[in-house]
Amino acid sequence: MVRFGKKVLAATLSASMVLAMTACGSGSSSKTTEKAAETTAAAESAKETTAEAKEESAEETAGAVMPKASGEKLVIGTLANWVGLPAWYAYAEGYYEEVGLDVEIVNFGSQGTLVNEAMAADECDIAVSGMASVYALSTGMYKYIGDGCLTISGETLYGRPDDAIYKAGADANGVYGSADALKDAVILGPMNTTAQMNAIAYMQYFGIDANSFTFTNLDYSSALAAFESGQGNLIAVNPTYAAILAADGYVQVSDFTQVSPQDIIDAVYCQNEVAEERPEDVELFLYCYYKACQDMLNNQDNRVAVAYKWYVDEGLDYKEQDVIDECSLKSYFTLDTVDSGDYLLGSFMNYAAEFLLTNEKVTEDDVTNVKASIDNSFITSIKKWAAAE
Repeated sequence: MVRFGKKVLAATLSASMVLAMTACGSGSSSKTTEKAAETTAAAESAKETTAEAKEESAEETAGAVMPKASGEKLVIGTLANWVGLPAWYAYAEGYYEEVGLDVEIVNFGSQGTLVNEAMAADECDIAVSGMASVYALSTGMYKYIGDGCLTISGETLYGRPDDAIYKAGADANGVYGSADALKDAVILGPMNTTAQMNAIAYMQYFGIDANSFTFTNLDYSSALAAFESGQGNLIAVNPTYAAILAADGYVQVSDFTQVSPQDIIDAVYCQNEVAEERPEDVELFLYCYYKACQDMLNNQDNRVAVAYKWYVDEGLDYKEQDVIDECSLKSYFTLDTVDSGDYLLGSFMNYAAEFLLTNEKVTEDDVTNVKASIDNSFITSIKKWAAAE
C-alpha cells in the first residue's frame, strides 16, 4: 500500500470524518416542526451555495484549454532515483509526446549540487531535484513551480553498534544518543543536501548547534566507503545507502521524521526566462509530471518496473526489492493534492531556507529570494484547464 505523508493522511482522515458526520446527521429525524423548517431552509441554502460554487467553477474553467507546446526542446536536469522518477516515468510512458513536448532528461546521479551547477550554466531549462535546490533558489534566478517527491521516512543517520552514541540508548522517540556521547562527533555525508540538514537537526535535538560538530563533506558513495573503513562517528544517508549499512551490520540512530516537524519535499523549479518566454511548455511538463505521479500511486507494479529498469540502465546497484521498499518510503503529490490543504506550494523550501538561516548557512537576502521564487500560477492554471479536459 502506498502511504502519503503525515499531514496528507491527517487531512484525508479529517475529510472522512466530516463526511461520516454529515451522513449521520442526514439520517436524524426532526423532533419538532420548527426544527424541520430550519433543516429544510438550511438544505435549500446549501443547494443554492453548491449551485453557485458550481457556476463559479464553470466560469473559471470556461475557455480554459490545454496549451500548445512551443516546439523547442525542454531539457530537464534531475537525479536517477525517486527524486527524478516522475519526470522519467512520464518520458518512458510517452506522456510528453502525447502533448507535443520535446523533452530531454539529463541525469546527474544523486548529487543535487550538480543539478544546481547545470542550471546556473543554463544547460537545463527545468530542474527536478532535492533539498540542494534551496541554494539555487536563493540566487533569485529561478521560479519554484512544483512540489516533488514527499519523503515518508528513510532519510537516516547510522552508527556503529559498539559506539558510545548507540550504547547511550534510545529515548521515548526512538532516537539514540546523548549530549555527552555526541561531544566532538564527526558526521559524514554530502553537504548542502537533506543529509546535512538531517545531521544538523539530529544534533540540535540534543542541544548541540551546527557550529559545534564536524560535518565532513563526502558524496554518498565516498562517505559510505570512509565510514566502513572506520572514519567518522555517524553517517547521514538516504534509503539506498541505509539498506547497505543495515545489511553490513550498522545501526540506525535516527530518522529525519523523528527530529524534525517538517516533511521533506523535493523541488521542481525552472529558469526565469523559461517561465516568462515558454509558460505553455512549463505547464505541459507539470501536467505530465503529475499525471505520472498519479499513475505511479495507482499502479505500484508499473512504478517498480519503470523505476527498476531506469535505475539499472543508469548503472545503479539496485535490486527489484529495493525499489519495492522505496514505495513505502517515498510518495508523490498529484494534481489534486499539490498546493492544497496543509501543503502549500514550496512549504519545505521556505522551511529549509529559514532552517539554514538559523544555522548561519544562508543570509536574510537568500531567504527573501527563496520565498519570492515560489510561483503557483502554473499549477493554478493547469488545474483549470485539466478540469475542463
